[in-house]
Amino acid sequence: MRRLSLSDTIFYNLGDCYMNAAAILDGPCDLAVLLAEMEGVIEALPALTEQSVRVGLWTFAKKSSGPVDLAKHVAVIRDPSITHFEQLVPRLDKLRRNPIRIDGPAWRVFVLNPAGPGQETQNGEPPLSALLMQIRHGMADATRGLQILSRMGHYEPTDAHRALAARLPTVEPLDFDTPIAVHDPGFSLLQIPRRGMVRDGDSSERLAAVAATLVADPDLFPNAQPLRGNVGRTRFVRRRGPQNGVGNHLKMVTVSTKEKKKEKRFTIPGLARAQDLPITQWLVALSPRAVARLMMRIWYTNFDAMATLIPMPRRLVLGGRSVSATFGIPPLWGPVPLALDVLADGENYNVTAVPGNGFVADRQRLHDGLTRLLNPETDADLDAVEQTLARMHEESGQPRPRAALPAHGQGVEGSNSSPVNLPARAKSP
Repeated sequence: MRRLSLSDTIFYNLGDCYMNAAAILDGPCDLAVLLAEMEGVIEALPALTEQSVRVGLWTFAKKSSGPVDLAKHVAVIRDPSITHFEQLVPRLDKLRRNPIRIDGPAWRVFVLNPAGPGQETQNGEPPLSALLMQIRHGMADATRGLQILSRMGHYEPTDAHRALAARLPTVEPLDFDTPIAVHDPGFSLLQIPRRGMVRDGDSSERLAAVAATLVADPDLFPNAQPLRGNVGRTRFVRRRGPQNGVGNHLKMVTVSTKEKKKEKRFTIPGLARAQDLPITQWLVALSPRAVARLMMRIWYTNFDAMATLIPMPRRLVLGGRSVSATFGIPPLWGPVPLALDVLADGENYNVTAVPGNGFVADRQRLHDGLTRLLNPETDADLDAVEQTLARMHEESGQPRPRAALPAHGQGVEGSNSSPVNLPARAKSP
């Protein structure tokens, strides 16, 4: 057995905590090619064959007996009426609420509308083909999940893969049970072009400021008033471990947006930064599961918003098809007014917007506000985010110059065409 890291143990100790994602393909994928790719990646990353085992107070990874049976982990969904990625939301919502109960490693893949019979067009539009993926958070986070996908696309199928593809089961996630409770009324998927985005400063920090600005609007989020004054944003952490492993390499850090003169909701002093304390991390890892989940729920109540921004690997290919967009659905362990999960490529922000329970405003207004603040067309839109950024920097005493309205187009002079600023090693498998 392999001893897991502290971060991985924390997520395993929280129970049914899963990372969910959808990769949109440019056409029907070849199931045999996809299976060959998955088999090759499993061989390169032995951690994908492991199961978690709790021994005393700690969690270990135990390799499954025998090879991984892909027929238990991969299934097919056929619905030619799905032609746009927004139509994936009902099935993804069911998937994130349904725990993995497989005699093997805790991950699974659903292939929507692969190549084969039944690919008739609907109203002149071809059916959407996509991969819906779910993995236990203790096994990998979003960064590692994308790096797993980037290893695919380099394997050739055999007759054995073609035979296996023919016997994959067909399922319907809409029929799945949903015992996992969530803290939101549902999520939205949006694709927002990057051509008008401000490229000054840290992209992840700006996204956190956009989330904080939206939540500060009492017409959109009356349930979040008065504000708590804390926003969570993710940061890449380079952890020790074997190159052929997976694991968790993202850390949530707390940014203050407090205004001293305004009323703010009561919070326990210092609780929002409790995750930075080693003693708190060890308590969540070693406590009984019910206590660990309660601690995470209390921690979440100290945030106005959470924002995650991760770059997509370039030129992703899955099952012989190029990936045109990827969306991630984050697991939330407590009530937070707004969570934004963004996977960025060179052209678009692929956004999952998750307003919390109590959100009653028109969802289209939220979408329009998010698009407007990410692509400011007026000084008022730009100033709203800049004012939030200024408060975020006041806490650390770092002055920040005001950004200018951006020029349009990728790689304009003086701009950075990278989707997000991360260490170079974070962008490659």
